[in-house]
Amino acid sequence: MRRLAFAGLLLFTIAGCTSATTSGATPIDKRNTITAEEIANARTSGWFAYDLISNLRPHFLRSQSPVYLSDRAPVYPVVYLDEMVHGDLESLRSLSIDGITSIQFIPPYDTTARFGQTLQGGAIVIRTH
Repeated sequence: MRRLAFAGLLLFTIAGCTSATTSGATPIDKRNTITAEEIANARTSGWFAYDLISNLRPHFLRSQSPVYLSDRAPVYPVVYLDEMVHGDLESLRSLSIDGITSIQFIPPYDTTARFGQTLQGGAIVIRTH
């Protein structure tokens, strides 16, 4: 009986330690991405990118924690338009939603791998046609 229990435990441990493989592309992080379909469904005349984001994913626009205890100023995301720096959050107020295909928020800890620099507030990446 002990051998059977030990064999079962050993088999369970080995199965639990094997790595899982997935096929295909990685799924889109829906919490940090606004898709073309969502943009089309939410389209309202006169809206700019800021209005769209504040309606669908307001957490994109929130400040991050200050980097240093001595500097308590809030830190906001940097806006990228088609992989080029576009400006700060205020630049979204003049960017029409016409032609936007997706909007993605990149958290601060992922910006170094993506842009080669750490952006303490993260980045909002907008893609157009």
